[in-house]
Amino acid sequence: MQIPKEQRSAIGEAVVKLEREFYGRGPSAVRVSVATGDLSVITVLSVDSLSAMDRTLAERGKVDAVVAHHQSLHDATAVDFCTAVGALVGDEPDAYLSQVDPATGYAVRVFVFTSE
Repeated sequence: MQIPKEQRSAIGEAVVKLEREFYGRGPSAVRVSVATGDLSVITVLSVDSLSAMDRTLAERGKVDAVVAHHQSLHDATAVDFCTAVGALVGDEPDAYLSQVDPATGYAVRVFVFTSE
Protein backbone atom coordinates (compact mmCIF):
# COMPACT_ATOMS: atom_id res chain seq x y z
CA MET A 1 0.00 0.00 0.00
CA GLN A 2 1.48 3.31 -1.08
CA ILE A 3 0.38 6.41 0.83
CA PRO A 4 1.68 9.55 -0.91
CA LYS A 5 2.22 12.83 0.93
CA GLU A 6 -1.13 14.23 -0.27
CA GLN A 7 -2.98 11.26 1.20
CA ARG A 8 -1.09 11.56 4.49
CA SER A 9 -2.12 15.23 4.66
CA ALA A 10 -5.74 14.32 3.96
CA ILE A 11 -5.64 11.66 6.69
CA GLY A 12 -4.31 14.22 9.17
CA GLU A 13 -7.02 16.70 8.19
CA ALA A 14 -9.73 14.04 8.56
CA VAL A 15 -8.52 13.10 12.05
CA VAL A 16 -8.43 16.77 13.12
CA LYS A 17 -11.96 17.30 11.77
CA LEU A 18 -13.32 14.28 13.64
CA GLU A 19 -11.52 15.20 16.87
CA ARG A 20 -13.04 18.70 16.66
CA GLU A 21 -16.47 17.22 16.02
CA PHE A 22 -16.33 14.67 18.85
CA TYR A 23 -14.11 16.41 21.42
CA GLY A 24 -15.08 20.03 20.90
CA ARG A 25 -11.52 20.95 19.90
CA GLY A 26 -8.82 19.56 17.72
CA PRO A 27 -5.13 19.03 18.39
CA SER A 28 -2.65 21.83 17.78
CA ALA A 29 -0.85 19.62 15.24
CA VAL A 30 -0.88 16.11 13.81
CA ARG A 31 1.87 13.93 12.43
CA VAL A 32 1.03 11.09 10.07
CA SER A 33 3.55 8.34 9.43
CA VAL A 34 3.31 5.21 7.31
CA ALA A 35 5.17 1.92 7.56
CA THR A 36 4.80 -0.69 4.83
CA GLY A 37 5.90 -4.28 4.44
CA ASP A 38 3.96 -7.43 5.27
CA LEU A 39 1.54 -5.06 7.00
CA SER A 40 0.79 -1.43 6.26
CA VAL A 41 0.50 0.75 9.34
CA ILE A 42 -0.68 4.35 9.43
CA THR A 43 0.06 6.15 12.68
CA VAL A 44 -1.51 9.51 13.50
CA LEU A 45 -0.02 11.43 16.42
CA SER A 46 -2.16 14.28 17.75
CA VAL A 47 -0.23 16.95 19.65
CA ASP A 48 -1.91 18.89 22.48
CA SER A 49 -5.06 16.79 22.34
CA LEU A 50 -6.32 17.32 25.90
CA SER A 51 -9.30 19.50 26.72
CA ALA A 52 -9.24 21.91 29.66
CA MET A 53 -11.21 19.32 31.64
CA ASP A 54 -8.66 16.61 30.83
CA ARG A 55 -5.74 18.83 31.86
CA THR A 56 -7.46 19.75 35.13
CA LEU A 57 -8.11 16.11 35.99
CA ALA A 58 -4.55 15.09 35.08
CA GLU A 59 -3.00 17.94 37.08
CA ARG A 60 -5.04 16.91 40.13
CA GLY A 61 -4.02 13.28 40.04
CA LYS A 62 -7.03 11.83 38.22
CA VAL A 63 -5.01 10.41 35.32
CA ASP A 64 -7.01 7.16 35.31
CA ALA A 65 -10.21 9.16 34.76
CA VAL A 66 -8.69 10.92 31.73
CA VAL A 67 -7.52 7.62 30.23
CA ALA A 68 -10.89 5.94 30.88
CA HIS A 69 -12.81 8.88 29.38
CA HIS A 70 -10.67 8.90 26.25
CA GLN A 71 -10.77 5.12 25.87
CA SER A 72 -14.57 5.17 26.04
CA LEU A 73 -14.68 7.92 23.43
CA HIS A 74 -12.12 6.12 21.24
CA ASP A 75 -14.22 2.94 21.41
CA ALA A 76 -17.44 4.82 20.61
CA THR A 77 -15.94 6.65 17.61
CA ALA A 78 -13.67 3.93 16.18
CA VAL A 79 -15.99 3.27 13.24
CA ASP A 80 -15.96 6.97 12.32
CA PHE A 81 -12.16 7.20 12.28
CA CYS A 82 -11.76 3.87 10.45
CA THR A 83 -14.37 4.82 7.84
CA ALA A 84 -12.72 8.19 7.19
CA VAL A 85 -9.21 6.76 6.84
CA GLY A 86 -10.47 3.77 4.85
CA ALA A 87 -12.21 6.06 2.36
CA LEU A 88 -8.99 8.03 1.85
CA VAL A 89 -6.76 5.00 1.25
CA GLY A 90 -9.32 2.80 -0.51
CA ASP A 91 -9.24 -0.01 2.05
CA GLU A 92 -10.78 -0.57 5.47
CA PRO A 93 -8.33 -1.03 8.36
CA ASP A 94 -8.11 -4.55 9.75
CA ALA A 95 -7.21 -3.25 13.20
CA TYR A 96 -7.46 0.09 14.99
CA LEU A 97 -5.76 1.07 18.23
CA SER A 98 -5.84 4.38 20.08
CA GLN A 99 -4.54 5.84 23.31
CA VAL A 100 -3.89 9.16 25.03
CA ASP A 101 -1.05 10.16 27.36
CA PRO A 102 -2.42 12.58 29.97
CA ALA A 103 1.09 13.65 31.03
CA THR A 104 2.05 14.94 27.58
CA GLY A 105 -1.28 15.50 25.83
CA TYR A 106 -0.23 13.25 22.95
CA ALA A 107 -2.85 10.96 21.46
CA VAL A 108 -2.08 8.23 18.97
CA ARG A 109 -4.27 6.37 16.50
CA VAL A 110 -2.89 3.34 14.68
CA PHE A 111 -4.58 1.88 11.61
CA VAL A 112 -3.34 -1.56 10.50
CA PHE A 113 -3.96 -2.97 7.02
CA THR A 114 -3.16 -6.58 6.12
CA SER A 115 -4.16 -6.49 2.45
CA GLU A 116 -1.76 -5.26 -0.23
